[in-house]
Amino acid sequence: MKKQISAFLLAIMLTDCGIVFADEQSAVYKKSTKTEHLKVTKAVEKKKAPTNIVVTTPTLNTVVQYNIIEVSFARDFSTKDCKVGDKVDFMITGGLQTEEGTTLLADGSQVQAEVTEVIQPKSFNRSGKVTMTFNKVILPDGSTVPFDARVYSNKAYLSRGKLNAMGKGLGTTLGTGAIATGAGCGIGVAAGAVVVGGLAIGLPIGIAVGAIAGCCTPGLHYKAKAGDKLLIQLSDNLELAK
Repeated sequence: MKKQISAFLLAIMLTDCGIVFADEQSAVYKKSTKTEHLKVTKAVEKKKAPTNIVVTTPTLNTVVQYNIIEVSFARDFSTKDCKVGDKVDFMITGGLQTEEGTTLLADGSQVQAEVTEVIQPKSFNRSGKVTMTFNKVILPDGSTVPFDARVYSNKAYLSRGKLNAMGKGLGTTLGTGAIATGAGCGIGVAAGAVVVGGLAIGLPIGIAVGAIAGCCTPGLHYKAKAGDKLLIQLSDNLELAK
């Protein structure tokens, strides 16, 4: 009986020691964990990123989910000659640091994306679209780190803006309209309702013909030149071993 009680008391003592030791470890870990802030570019600052938190420990730097990072196209890009599965490389110019001075990614680091969807331009000035998944960081020494990010936009794809497409469409409309105006004037003359050289009837008909022709033209390809900047947002934590 005495042996059983002694064993029981010893177990309690060891358990207490284990709890104390775990608490001490936890306290040390918490003390060594720091919260820093991602140093962002002016473009990111204007967008008012939802977070810029970076958690650092003696062995790991974690750029938390929803941070926004500015990258640059490494080469010229266009939806005209890309396809699903293509790899697209981006540069992180100057690397990535925190405001407190911690280097997260060295200068020369790259981000690689994979094209997951390509939509070519369509009629009625509907521009081409491309969707990419950013899945890898390539460090200057050639090693890689898992990465999960998307284009920072409401629809998460790249496309020429509506104003660009409308401008292109307007140019087409005016071009075809100038030609069609002559036909419109002819129609006005043939109809016997000519006012001031047939323009009262002919010009509106010509512009209408040009507008219809303009609307039938395809929209614009998405294009970017090497060095063009792009904002991407982390979909998951980016963990970087020290």
